[in-house]
Amino acid sequence: MKKLATTSEKQLFICGSDERDKYRSREVTHLITIANPGVSTTRPAWFNGSHLQLWFGDVASETDAKRCRTKPPTIDDVRQGIEFFRGAWNLADSRVLISCDYGASRSPALAYVCMGDQLGLGHESDTLSLIMHIRPVAVPNRLVIEFGDRVLERNGTLLKPLNEFYRYLNEELDL
Repeated sequence: MKKLATTSEKQLFICGSDERDKYRSREVTHLITIANPGVSTTRPAWFNGSHLQLWFGDVASETDAKRCRTKPPTIDDVRQGIEFFRGAWNLADSRVLISCDYGASRSPALAYVCMGDQLGLGHESDTLSLIMHIRPVAVPNRLVIEFGDRVLERNGTLLKPLNEFYRYLNEELDL
């Protein structure tokens, strides 16, 4: 895990929109930004690499999205993220930054799905640990991960470590 974490920390970054400029010196080659619908383009002025812009709110369901007056993530959004990440990750010297408003829910969820794809079946717990190591404040969006689990045909294996993580958080909050 330590070698995986060290290697991935040099290639994968996760942050909030107000932190993007901190990654200018990291020579980021690929950027995935996730923003709420209706917000202006969120690509940093300094970035000139390949960019994927996704537009969806940080919601738990379609009902939640209606209540919050936003668009929920779709399976197509997650599929686009996975395909973009695959293309980026397989290039020599690629460095991928995944960012949303706070870098806490949507971007860590998509990073988890994308790294889960790269590391393969059976490595889901290690993958979630890696994402939490890269972004310790993360509470990954479950709906994004549900769609990722479906796209990758994992039959719930991406959700299992997430459910354990949520259970742990709930126990901590009950104290």
